[in-house]
Amino acid sequence: MKKVMLASGLMLAAPLASADFLGVYAGAGQWQSDYSGVIGDTNNDIDVNELGLNESDNNYFYLAFEHPIPLLPNVRLQHTDLSSSQSATIVDTFTLDGETFTPGEVATDVDLTHIDGTLYYELLDNWVSFDLGLTIRKFDGYVQAESETVGNSQNVVLDEAIPMVYGKARFDLPLTGLSVGGQANVINYDDNSLSDMSVNVAYDFIDSMALDLGIEVGYRQMNLEINEDVTADVELSGPYASLNLHF
Repeated sequence: MKKVMLASGLMLAAPLASADFLGVYAGAGQWQSDYSGVIGDTNNDIDVNELGLNESDNNYFYLAFEHPIPLLPNVRLQHTDLSSSQSATIVDTFTLDGETFTPGEVATDVDLTHIDGTLYYELLDNWVSFDLGLTIRKFDGYVQAESETVGNSQNVVLDEAIPMVYGKARFDLPLTGLSVGGQANVINYDDNSLSDMSVNVAYDFIDSMALDLGIEVGYRQMNLEINEDVTADVELSGPYASLNLHF
């Protein structure tokens, strides 16, 4: 963790390239994600699909500011509403933060909602663009399970701020209004890791000096691996679409 934070700090302190003009970027969209993986205490976890966590529609929006001051990083904020509430009949016993759930009807509520605050520099800004920086991801959620058969319940609060290395690339296809690109936030420390990556195709149907307006479709995958008292190895993946604005 210390090495990641030190490397990120040095990276952000470097006198890198910045935007040629003041720009505001904004967008909003929906991510249709499927769940897979396991959750629970070490050596007594359960497949999330057995809990009924299969898919969810997640809304998100972002706002970014780019400026011409060379030494100051650009700023990007994104909020992702990521939650799912399901009920299922389980056939296996599992434990969540010391509370054991036996076969029967279990209601599960998973909330991985988070806010990303990103400081970044534009290393390239032409028909090929490339951004590099540091994201702080603030989770404000929980994992809750309640046995509707026995009546016991457990709630594990997820309230963490996690630093991640941020990168974004875009390749414009000349004379088409189309572009392809990708974005990634990643960190790996001890036996824990978090990655959030996406690839996309975008099209600007309005492209002028005053305003760019377009759509973006792509595929996003988030992997969360925690090996503490509570174990989680969860993947959320699926297509997304958004409306993007630049002025």
